[in-house]
Amino acid sequence: MVKQIKKLPVSELEFQMFVLDELADELLSQGKDLIKLTIGISELEIPQSVRNVFSDTIFDYDKTHRVYPQGIPELRTAIADYYNQQYHVNTRPENTIVNVGTSAIFRNLFQVLCKPGQEILLPKPYYCLYLLSAILADAKLTFYDIDIETRTIDFDSFKAAYNPDKTAVVVINNPGNPIGNVITKDEILEINRIVAGRSYIVNDEIYNNTLFYSEYECPLAYLDEFRDANIVTNGFSKGFRMYTKRVGYAILPDDLIMPMRIVQQHTLLTHDPVNQQGAIAALQDLESPKELTQIYKSRAEYSYTQLQETGCEPIKAEGGFYIVLDCDRWVKEKGMESSKDLAVDIAKTVHVATVPGTDFGIPNGLRLSFCTSRYNEGIDRLRDYFTR
Repeated sequence: MVKQIKKLPVSELEFQMFVLDELADELLSQGKDLIKLTIGISELEIPQSVRNVFSDTIFDYDKTHRVYPQGIPELRTAIADYYNQQYHVNTRPENTIVNVGTSAIFRNLFQVLCKPGQEILLPKPYYCLYLLSAILADAKLTFYDIDIETRTIDFDSFKAAYNPDKTAVVVINNPGNPIGNVITKDEILEINRIVAGRSYIVNDEIYNNTLFYSEYECPLAYLDEFRDANIVTNGFSKGFRMYTKRVGYAILPDDLIMPMRIVQQHTLLTHDPVNQQGAIAALQDLESPKELTQIYKSRAEYSYTQLQETGCEPIKAEGGFYIVLDCDRWVKEKGMESSKDLAVDIAKTVHVATVPGTDFGIPNGLRLSFCTSRYNEGIDRLRDYFTR
């Protein structure tokens, strides 16, 4: 039989973040006073300077009709300058490629870098995009553990999982989604020593301008020996508040520039120049990410304080847009199948929408997004739910 569809494990891959967000919209349409802690889209406005560029550009024929599959030259130059100045990286515009968010970049990277049957090594907990991208590339998934309590890499698990003959790609997510862990320079160096340039390492830095207690150090600034094996991915959806504008990018080693450029010439063709012009303006405003970070740091700390000893224990977040609750004991004691059941019950009972940890490899966890001005009220409702 010729007609077929690639088998995707629906129970594992359907993005519960959107399932719960849609349930939240249904409850809102019924008049329920519901608070969403689901999608990581900031409630803060896109900065005015960026919106001004959007409005100035959208009616400019010469700018809106520019076609650059790799990204408009001005944005690639601005990204290189940003990394060189902010993170002391020595990179060039030629090494930067722009796409509609980093999701498409991960899909393309995995397909370019991984032959069918090779392995992609992911952190666990993980961001579920990595799973789908690996499946589409016909790759085998392997995992190394992030210790939930210490928020550090379990190097015993990493060494056991890494196979230089089979592992094509290693993914590092820093700060991490979902648990907000920050991976140290020493940990990054240790991973690179183990890999020793034999596999590509993708450094997902999408939350690198939302650290709560430290300053971010980009691996490209200090990995001289293994620089050619490291890729950086980042974008404008998080700290720069441009979620729906879908502007993401990668900084590539020289040998990947042409393969990724060719893929985008045929599959992307161009990305909206209006949004790219806005991204240039965003890079000139480093105060807006700092403002957002201080707000989300406060919400992270409020969560951690209020939800301790509730049966769903918070894991301290060090950066990013989320905090995770470890609800393993709660789910088991209540006879629930997983945190999917728990998230639905919370939404219907106290009208707070959360995301089941099944999206991230922690089936009995919950992820809460900081992205609502009613966040603390939502945490108070969760505390009532768990302690009543």
